Amino acid sequence: MDFSKLGQAAAESDDLTIESAGFTREVPREGVALLRFKDYIETGKFEPTNPSYKAAQKCMLVFELNHPDHMIEINGEKVPQNITVRLNRGTTSKSGYRKLFKLMNDACGGQHRHFVEMIGKPFLGKIYHNKSQDGKTTYANLNNDSGYSLTAPHQVDALTNTITPVPVPEMVGTPKVFLWENAGVSDDDIQAMWNTIFIEGEREVEKDGVKSMQSKNWIQETIMGNVEWVGSQTERVVNGQKAVTFDTEDDIPF
Repeated sequence: MDFSKLGQAAAESDDLTIESAGFTREVPREGVALLRFKDYIETGKFEPTNPSYKAAQKCMLVFELNHPDHMIEINGEKVPQNITVRLNRGTTSKSGYRKLFKLMNDACGGQHRHFVEMIGKPFLGKIYHNKSQDGKTTYANLNNDSGYSLTAPHQVDALTNTITPVPVPEMVGTPKVFLWENAGVSDDDIQAMWNTIFIEGEREVEKDGVKSMQSKNWIQETIMGNVEWVGSQTERVVNGQKAVTFDTEDDIPF
């Protein structure tokens, strides 16, 4: 998949330089983190649980944790953990979406216009833990009350101001991008992006003592549950329907 092309398309419709967090896995340990930006996935618009808020466009940013302390074993192989940031796609400079973009863009040299253009880039960060209200669940985050921890991967000596690069291992996983209803992408682009976010298989879940099988394909299912799915370009492509075009206005049947 051509991430440069998708990044340009994303930036044309959502230029972030212009103002206008299944089966249980180990929680990543607190402290220093070596990261690669792996996935940028827009899931569409959803109604809030609080009726006093407006419906919002949602997205997920997934980072691969490449510090040795963040490796986990899957099928006998050591692989990096992932950490996910979930955001509303805000349009103003005060939104968390725009603030995170600016932070990441500055860490990458400031030349990018959208998150997609930074797929694969390395970062130095810090992981913070917090507890659920009942104290039974621990959450890992890349931010605290002071904001997000992401910086360029280097350290600065406090006395000499000498900059020392911090090596970040190359990405292990396969990057994924999904843009929701972006005017700059073709039907073929939508189908390709859609295919990359498919997760095959089922898993057993238990609720109220009753066990059942549940699809692992939660990303596609989330997108199909957004309030704009019906009638969208993505729905048409996924359902295998062709776009209807007309040569002249006289050919339009109304």
